[in-house]
This record gives sequence, C-alpha cells and structure tokens, in this order.
Amino acid sequence: MSRRQKSARQLLYNTPHPTPEEKIARVLGGRGKHLYEVQLIDGTSTLATLPPRFRNVVWVKRGGYVIVLPVEGENKVGAEIVHVLLNEHIKQLRAEGIWPKEFDESQETAKEELR
Repeated sequence: MSRRQKSARQLLYNTPHPTPEEKIARVLGGRGKHLYEVQLIDGTSTLATLPPRFRNVVWVKRGGYVIVLPVEGENKVGAEIVHVLLNEHIKQLRAEGIWPKEFDESQETAKEELR
C-alpha cells in the first residue's frame, strides 16, 4: 500500500482526537504554496502549512475545519495541519463534547447573517 493510500485511509476511517497541544481551527482561505490562513479558537489567525502526505490527497476548503499543531519559529507559518476534518468527524466530535463552543456560536451568527 502506498503512502498516498495510507493517508487517504487514515483520513477517511480514523476519527481524530486532538491531543492537548493540538488545536481545532477554521480555514479562512488558501494563500498558495500549500499555505492556509486559519482562525484558532481564541480568534487569532495564523498561517498553517499542509504537509506533503496530504497534498493531492485531500483538498482544504474555505470554511472547513482542521486540527493544527502550533509551531514556534521565526517565519510567518504558525501551525502545521495535522488532520483535515470531514463532516462526519465534526458530528462525532460534537457528540463526544470535544468540539469548541466558539465555532458553534460563530456558525449560528453566520447563518443568521445570510437570512
């Protein structure tokens, strides 16, 4: 089994649980060269990089959710994407009580603004 197939299976069939140092973030948009601007739970935004094992395997959409690992460094990239969350993952994290309440509130206000 190739690395691409392993990454795809891991993404589809394993439910991710963030470790204490990992954080759930919302994707604000792509910046090119596998960089994405993400918003953390506290409202700050930073650049996150997509590692090579996910490139051409999964596509990250604006408004989607990811699990990121913050990295310290002198460059502008502040996090690395560890897992891309699908709708099934989000539902399961909500059922387990792991999903941050801040993202639920922001989704409700976004829906109200569209009306």
